[in-house]
Amino acid sequence: MIIEAKTSSKWIAINTIVGIVSLAVLSGCVSSSLALPKIKQEITTESYLSNQDKGLIVLSVAWWRTWKCAQFENAQLRAFGFDRLPAQTMTDDGAPEIFIEGSQLYAERQPVNYVLAVDPGEYALTEFTIKAASSVTDLEIGKVGRSKLFDGGKPVGGTFKVKAGELVYIGHFGLDCYKEPLIWRYYVEGQEGFERYKKSIKRQYSFLKVDGMQFQLFKTAVFGRDYELGQ
Repeated sequence: MIIEAKTSSKWIAINTIVGIVSLAVLSGCVSSSLALPKIKQEITTESYLSNQDKGLIVLSVAWWRTWKCAQFENAQLRAFGFDRLPAQTMTDDGAPEIFIEGSQLYAERQPVNYVLAVDPGEYALTEFTIKAASSVTDLEIGKVGRSKLFDGGKPVGGTFKVKAGELVYIGHFGLDCYKEPLIWRYYVEGQEGFERYKKSIKRQYSFLKVDGMQFQLFKTAVFGRDYELGQ
């Protein structure tokens, strides 16, 4: 079970960047491709042994449409990404170092799991894209980049850390629909829930040693709530 309490208090933390989606929303067309894009960092059986100097991050994403999302008929998380800190640029040009993208009409009703091999370090959220529809013909794309997710050179959206050789769960990512669609970091609740999640990752990535997976959520005061895994 993916759990997170819903309260209006989270909007206090969003005040510094409130309106970032509405400022970035533009009418436009969406790619007709239905295939789920391949992430270059995703681990495979073949690459696992050659990535011992990397850190492994585990995350899941809800790509499906959320109906009656804020003022929209439906909305859908389309893509998001992270850069390793210190960031090499504060502009919105260029794709993030880690870029995770969904397909236009991805219809799975379960979160999609990913295990990515990345260089050790600290990473910040530097981009996310949301598609929102007021009707079948009225579609909008909202893209938020580094210029909104950094303030004075510091990341305001949130960060995670991973060391070489670690296997770290950073959360479940999807939409929140309070007032307007926003990316949101959820989590599995409790030790029992985390153990079930480990088993689901093991079924998909049978070569991983999931017993050593650490619960280290993407830390954010804007797009998620703090949670510590109990014993």
